[in-house]
Amino acid sequence: MVSWRGIFPALSTPTNRKGELDEESLRSEVEWNIKWGAHGLAVSIIAGEFYKFTENERMRIFEITVDEANGKVPVLAGISHSGTEPAVMMGKYAKDIGADGLIVMPPYFRKEISNVEILQHFREIAGKIDLPIMIQDAEDAIGIHMCPTLYMNLLDEFSNIVAVKVEGRDTLQKISDIKRLLDDRLIIFGGMAARLIFQELALGASGNIPDACLTDLLVKVYDNIQLGKIDAAQEIYAKYKLWLDFLSSHSTSSAEIEKETLRLRGIIRCSHTRGPNVSLSPKEKEELKEILARIDLI
Repeated sequence: MVSWRGIFPALSTPTNRKGELDEESLRSEVEWNIKWGAHGLAVSIIAGEFYKFTENERMRIFEITVDEANGKVPVLAGISHSGTEPAVMMGKYAKDIGADGLIVMPPYFRKEISNVEILQHFREIAGKIDLPIMIQDAEDAIGIHMCPTLYMNLLDEFSNIVAVKVEGRDTLQKISDIKRLLDDRLIIFGGMAARLIFQELALGASGNIPDACLTDLLVKVYDNIQLGKIDAAQEIYAKYKLWLDFLSSHSTSSAEIEKETLRLRGIIRCSHTRGPNVSLSPKEKEELKEILARIDLI
């Protein structure tokens, strides 16, 4: 049994100006997210640009994150891959080095993939790796639809499939459907940079997996919601939304915005982002800096 709840930030993957993994900055990011009150960490998922890093690099990222977290919070290792066997290989490695769980999307190379293939993919992972698993249902990002009955089939077979991260245009409807069909059998997390965190939690979600650069604000939002202090939560969220609106209006640069935010806050050394990426202009970086200063974060 797991009791994942709260804010589990999706770590950015910092690199130096040459595009090489910056291990010291990653350790700093882990350390600061824990200081900010993160209830858990998700590593090597979409916000961490997993698709730009090799399997060996991703496994090293698992190692660093687990080592730096040192059991203070659960670490979910992202093993999403276009193939089942590489995902299983990375998942086994994550278990061996002490990760607390896995987070994984369906194979994302073919948008026309069948439910049979999706089920086979998750069955292989769940059957071969004895760790709790969160399914990442990111239909808008990968174009693959999964319905709640698919989750139900997997839950009936595997006790280690315990959670789902739901994100996309139909997030709120899907959360409602999951609660109606599965009640509390499946832990639900939202995503999408916490755009819908109030609505998700009201519908029965247990938490959210946002970006990892403003975790301190979102932990306060979550904690106040849990205490029933909705006005206080909304006041804090209004600050966060200034940054979120900037992110939304520069969506092709989202990874760099998250890293530049971390850099401006003194957490990582460089906001270099591997391609493909649309770089922020000097003017846009200055605008981001002004937003962070306005909300007293730098």
